[in-house]
Amino acid sequence: MTGPPVKRTFAAATLDYLGARYVGAGPETCNYTTQAIQIPMRDGIELAADLYEPEIPVGQTPAGLILIQCCYGRGAGISFINARVFAARGFQALFVSTRGTYGSGGTFDPGSNEQSDSQDIVGWMRQQPWYHGSFATLGASYLGYSQWALLRDPPADCVAAVIPVAPHDQAWHTWGTGSFRLDRASWSDMMSKRDDEKGSFLSRLANIPGLSFLRSPELERAVASLPLEDSLQKYFGDRAPWLFEYLKHPDVDDVYWTSRQHQVALDRAKIPILLISGWYDTFTTQTMHQFKHLNDRGVNVSLIVGPWTHVQGSGLHSVPEILDFLAEHLTKTGKYKHPQARIFVTGSQEWRSMPTWPPSTQSKNFYLQANKRLGLKQPEQDASPTSFIFDPLAPTPSIGGNQMSAGGRVDDSAYADRPDVLVFTSETLFEDIEVLGIPSVHFIHTSDPPFADLFLRISEVDAYGVSHNITELYQALDPSRDTSQPLVLDLQDCAHRFRAGTRVRLIVAGGCFPMYARSLGTAEDRVRSDKAVPQTHTVTVSGGVSKLILPVNIAA
Repeated sequence: MTGPPVKRTFAAATLDYLGARYVGAGPETCNYTTQAIQIPMRDGIELAADLYEPEIPVGQTPAGLILIQCCYGRGAGISFINARVFAARGFQALFVSTRGTYGSGGTFDPGSNEQSDSQDIVGWMRQQPWYHGSFATLGASYLGYSQWALLRDPPADCVAAVIPVAPHDQAWHTWGTGSFRLDRASWSDMMSKRDDEKGSFLSRLANIPGLSFLRSPELERAVASLPLEDSLQKYFGDRAPWLFEYLKHPDVDDVYWTSRQHQVALDRAKIPILLISGWYDTFTTQTMHQFKHLNDRGVNVSLIVGPWTHVQGSGLHSVPEILDFLAEHLTKTGKYKHPQARIFVTGSQEWRSMPTWPPSTQSKNFYLQANKRLGLKQPEQDASPTSFIFDPLAPTPSIGGNQMSAGGRVDDSAYADRPDVLVFTSETLFEDIEVLGIPSVHFIHTSDPPFADLFLRISEVDAYGVSHNITELYQALDPSRDTSQPLVLDLQDCAHRFRAGTRVRLIVAGGCFPMYARSLGTAEDRVRSDKAVPQTHTVTVSGGVSKLILPVNIAA
């Protein structure tokens, strides 16, 4: 069933105007109408959608059609950045609610139906009188994941894609570190409590991912209790059944994840793609992987990375670039004005244009010292090892970083005061050091018992002794690893200039809670056991066997 087109109201136009000023979209070129639509799927269910049509002179065609698939509703908060800002500039936008959400039929099972449903949507679009033969896709986070699902089998008439802060592989995010990512619980809590479209503007705005991820005290208690799965089951009851499937399938190669992994889309996509991320986004690692894979294949892929969290990187700061990108590849009337990689360098606080990412660099070694220092000279062969104890019943807290909420660049000086954290800090730098790319840590590390995790972070200490985070890594360790050999761990990409007068800091801990399910120190399943054993971590520093390797800009 399809409703009649509805003209934009004065209130909506006012919100559009204010929103456009905030995101730097430039002046509107037209008014638009919105039409409620039901889209039939191959299994008989129907998806609810809104069709945004620009009001343009007779005989003219729209600037192009944009397809958006969204599980967070179609209300004012989410539709502005995904549809209305474009409709007011001459684009058609088909804004579709994901199966099982916000008026769409069927059952919501995250990631399992996007591949087939997106193909059905495209097939249906081709039969409509308003379809002009080509389209682009757009949307951040889960909306971007839906684009990767479509690109597993790329439609010939899909000519461009804009994919901010989005995963292509749900298994990677959920279990890729070897530990369960606990934002899957808070996201599931939000999705299982979603309101219908009749809610207030503010309640619909809260459905934007990242704005409603703050946990309730009840969920905080559930996540902190053992066994984790039992505690979550008591909290959720029959809500969010997919969450418990996640918990049952920790192996990322399990067949359960096959329909939720779209690496093949990176092998098949040929269209121009604009990727947008933030250094503190939840999915930065996947976005950088997407860029490298597509770029290595010769795909026309562009990358923007800002000093942003998940919400900030979702397009709020990139609308002018998105409009330029669509003008070149969808409308064919404009030009994307930036080079292949547009990167924000923290520390120097400047945007940098690059032909690719990462640029050529040279390695600079900082050696871990017995006195908890980082030094450019190797320590003596008889330097004593250093250690700490991680207690899963009093886990090391998550402070800023790549969390879904409460993340970003923060003061993380508190880590230096904790007995369960090793903090290695360099002397004051006498010259700038610009790091571009993937830092790595090579060190001889043991844990007793061998069932343990590592959290690594690089931070900068300013002239006042205050530390701020730059990049990080979490990894559950293989208990059967050869501990006589260096453990090599690559951190997340970063672009940061350590100014003269600052210091480099390496933080080493055994947990990051509640960002990740903590190691319990036993061979038992971490989500099903209630037995917790403290773990003693020891790092050998003698002879320079343990070091932080920074990729330093050779042109700086």
